[in-house]
Amino acid sequence: MATKTDPKPDGVADKQTTSAKTYEGLSREQLIEAYRIMYTSRKLDDREILLKRQQKIFFQISGAGHEAVGWAAGITLKPAYDWFYPYYRDRALCLALGATPLDMLLMAVGAADDPQSGGRQMPSHWGFSKLNVVTQSSPTGSQVLQAVGCAEGGRYFAAHPEAAHKSAGDYRQFKDVQFQGDEITYVSLGDGTTSEGEFWEGMNTASNRKLPVLFVVQDNGYAISVPVEVQTSGGNISRLVAGFPNFHFEEIDGTDPVASYAAFARTVAYCRAGEGPGFIHAHVIRPYSHSLSDDERLYRPDAERQLDATRDPITRMQMFLIREGILDEKGINKLEKQVEDELQVAVDQAL
Repeated sequence: MATKTDPKPDGVADKQTTSAKTYEGLSREQLIEAYRIMYTSRKLDDREILLKRQQKIFFQISGAGHEAVGWAAGITLKPAYDWFYPYYRDRALCLALGATPLDMLLMAVGAADDPQSGGRQMPSHWGFSKLNVVTQSSPTGSQVLQAVGCAEGGRYFAAHPEAAHKSAGDYRQFKDVQFQGDEITYVSLGDGTTSEGEFWEGMNTASNRKLPVLFVVQDNGYAISVPVEVQTSGGNISRLVAGFPNFHFEEIDGTDPVASYAAFARTVAYCRAGEGPGFIHAHVIRPYSHSLSDDERLYRPDAERQLDATRDPITRMQMFLIREGILDEKGINKLEKQVEDELQVAVDQAL
C-alpha cells in the first residue's frame, strides 16, 4: 500500500494512510475484495435480468440491495464447516463462500453441468454441497425448520459420535456424516416470512435448546407487494422477538458493509461458543421488483424508491473506498471492468 514516500500503485488513492489501519478488524485488502464480491453479485443480477428479457432463462429473482449483509455473513462463517440454509436473495453470501458466477449462470439456464442440481432446481435456489449450502425449498419459511433440525443433528453427533459411524448391512453403509462440534447453522429469510409458523417454531426450539442457529432476517421493507407495517405486527420483527431467552440480538443497517461485518462477527462468536442462537435483523433495500414476475412501480411511490437509492450498498461501498483513500476512481473503474469482463466470459460459457 502506498505511503507518502512510496510510489503510488495504480488505482490506489493518494492519501497519507497506511495499510495497517483497519475497520472493525477489516483490512483495506478485505474491503476491496468485499466490493468485488458485492459488485459481482449486482452485475450477475443485471446480466440475468437481460437474459430473462431475451428469453434465454425462465425466471429471475435478485439479491440487489442485500449484497452487504450477504458478504458479511459469508466471510464470518466457514464454508464446508458451518451449514447454510439461505434464501433466494443470498447471491452475495454464496459468492463470498466460494461459489462462482458460472455456477450461478449454469443454474439460471438450466444446464446439466449446473453443480447445484444439474439444472433441475429453480434459479436462485442455492445449493452447493461442497460448501455445505443446502438446496433451498421453494415454500418460503420451510428452510427455518430444516436449519433447526440440522443444528439439533450436530448437537446429537457431538454428544454421540458413534452414531455417525458407517456400518455395513443396512442404510448406515450409505452414511457420510460430517460434524465439527462447534459448527453454526445459518438460516436467512425475508421480513415477510417472519409471519409464518415455521419461523416461530424454529425460534422457539432454538431458544429452548440453546441451539447454534444464526437467524438472519433481511428486511427490505416489502413482502412482495405488501409493506412491512402491514405484514408484521408493529412493523418491526426485532421488537416482537426480543423476549426470547438465550439469544444474541442485533438490529443493523444492512446496507453498511463494515457495520454488518461487525454485527456478524459478534453474533458468530456468541453462537460458536455454545451460548445459544443469534438473531440479526438487517434493514436493507430492494431496488428492483420482487422478481421479474412483478412490477414494483404499480405499488411503490417514486419518492420511496428514490429514497432507497440513496442507501444502495454498492454506491455506499464505492464512496467509502474513495473517501478512505483505499481506491481512487481509476481503481474503482479498473475493478469493475475486470468483474464485467469475467462475467461476459461466464455468460458466454453458460449459454
